[in-house]
Amino acid sequence: MKLRAIRVAVALILQLSLIIFVQNCTTPPAPSEVNEALAQEQNLWRAGASFFAPADYDNYRKMLALAKKHFEQEELKVGYFRNYVRIKEEFRRVIEEGQRIQNLIDNLRASLSKEIFSEKNILYSRYETLNTLSLELTLRNFSRQHLAQADVMFKEIDRLVAEDKYEEAKSRLKAISSLLNQAENVLKSQLERYMDPAQIVRWKRLAERAIEKSKDTGEVVILVSKLERKLTVYKSGIPIKTYEVGLGFNGLSDKLHAGDDATPEGEYRVIKKIAPTKYGNALLINYPNEEDIKRFNEAKKRGYITPSTKIGGLIEIHGGGKDGLTRGCVALDDDEMEELYKMIPVGTQVTIVGTTDPNNKIIAILKKNNQ
Repeated sequence: MKLRAIRVAVALILQLSLIIFVQNCTTPPAPSEVNEALAQEQNLWRAGASFFAPADYDNYRKMLALAKKHFEQEELKVGYFRNYVRIKEEFRRVIEEGQRIQNLIDNLRASLSKEIFSEKNILYSRYETLNTLSLELTLRNFSRQHLAQADVMFKEIDRLVAEDKYEEAKSRLKAISSLLNQAENVLKSQLERYMDPAQIVRWKRLAERAIEKSKDTGEVVILVSKLERKLTVYKSGIPIKTYEVGLGFNGLSDKLHAGDDATPEGEYRVIKKIAPTKYGNALLINYPNEEDIKRFNEAKKRGYITPSTKIGGLIEIHGGGKDGLTRGCVALDDDEMEELYKMIPVGTQVTIVGTTDPNNKIIAILKKNNQ
């Protein structure tokens, strides 16, 4: 009986010892920082750490590799003998460094985005000025092509920044700047006469001579200012009616030959009243006059135009709408043209000038844009 009791006690002791041994031999769990650091490395790679902070990211990866090596060495030990305290601390330092690099990336991305959008806004403001100027002047030339290309590139900037393609975005901005320079140069070539004080003085004298003639004779004269898009009727030297007009595709240039779509400048007269035409009522003027023919022949002699080029003609003040583009004529809305048609007799002087105002708003815009 006594022996049996001893056996039972020994068995109980052995079972209890086994339970205690098994509990003490349980493998401690790996630190959560290990998986956190591995996930962080992937996030940093996707965030472009190798681009934004290459040196820091390289050092971070070395820290992580060393921490992983130590973790793998610890994993080789029997579970009971594993100690993750040092491993946990090492991965914690890796995570802190990764967070520092992530903050650095976020700041750099924000700085680059701000820089790119700031330059974009400056360029877009310039684009709007040139676009408005080009549209208002209705110039059919390469400036419209350059501006259209720039407009497409502007739309690409936001997408490239959103995709972290900052170098491509900067490249687009350089291309846009070049296109705007080209568009501005084209516009300046068209408008340089309007920025020439001597040319404006000449136009002003022509306008004053027309008004003086009306004042001296009491006759009706017509004065067209191309840049302002105005046709003014004077009687006895007093303006009695002003109309807004439209010009040709190349209306601000002085007409030289057929097909240049330019509106002539100089002193003309109405030689015929025509009604109706496909553009409504019309006043035909005597283009080309002697001065136009002389200038045309000189240009051909100097080789500026080909020997087969014709001088052209059939320049009218007609209806059809001031918003339409002509081939060199001066256009009014039909109701206003009908009124003008009744007012103007054959023989009426028509003086066409570029502008008489050296400080008009369009030139002021171009000068400001060039500063």
